[in-house]
Amino acid sequence: MRIFPLFLLLLVPLRAQTLDSVLAQMDTAAASFRSLTAHIRSVKHTAIVNDDTVDEGTLWVRRVRPKVSHLLIEFTVPDTYFVAVSEKKAEVYRPKIATVEEYDTTRFRNLKDQIWLLSFGAAGKDLTAHYQVSLKGPDTIDGKPAVKLELIPKSKELLQNIPRVEMWVSTSHWQPVQQKFYDVTPGDYRVSTYTDLKLNANFPESKLRLHLPQGTKRVQPQK
Repeated sequence: MRIFPLFLLLLVPLRAQTLDSVLAQMDTAAASFRSLTAHIRSVKHTAIVNDDTVDEGTLWVRRVRPKVSHLLIEFTVPDTYFVAVSEKKAEVYRPKIATVEEYDTTRFRNLKDQIWLLSFGAAGKDLTAHYQVSLKGPDTIDGKPAVKLELIPKSKELLQNIPRVEMWVSTSHWQPVQQKFYDVTPGDYRVSTYTDLKLNANFPESKLRLHLPQGTKRVQPQK
């Protein structure tokens, strides 16, 4: 008879998570978010050839003002290249060919802002404003507890580019630990997993800028 109350106690954490409670925890975590570093593993799956392209590296993110963050990713596996994103542009630097591709993100501001909501420091109230959000239940990422959310864009424009997103949020710090973006091509997707997260890490602003050697060529593919 004494086992029954203990069994009920073990069930409490499993029953406690509702969509509203998850979103509220994300709101609280967003208010104190300042910066983050993490290991990133990005997998691009192409269904027609059943191929996975895998890149790994280190991510740095810093909030510069409410709902605006800058980031830099240094991929080192299998090849070294850098991705830097700020308010007005995204840059991809490939040292092997000494070239930086520069993209003007102001042309896609609405899309960029909605995608940024899925990043670190995201508030639950902002997610529900732009996505249909549903809770898919508890899960684990890298052996640690998380909850899985499904997000369908409310924007027709974004829906034409990213029809569905799955996001796993840690139940310890309430930041994304995995994101899966589905492509409009059936079966294609990109999934990014974040491990060794360090919240509100202290690093210089210069860490978010590309450091280009003399002679690096800059190209603008949009033009």
